[in-house]
Amino acid sequence: MKSTRTKIPRTNVQRKRDALLAAGIAPSQFGKRKPAQPHRDRKHEASRGQRKHKRDWD
Repeated sequence: MKSTRTKIPRTNVQRKRDALLAAGIAPSQFGKRKPAQPHRDRKHEASRGQRKHKRDWD
């Protein structure tokens, strides 16, 4: 008598988890959004002389 193995199909969630683990992403980070960056007041920065990507007047 032959013994047969039944193959249990893997769900998409299991496949995604394995792919993320193989990519080196921690399970605690699954499905989390990046934190919002604080709003920068560029007028206030410019008034303090912290201009970025702009040349000074000659």
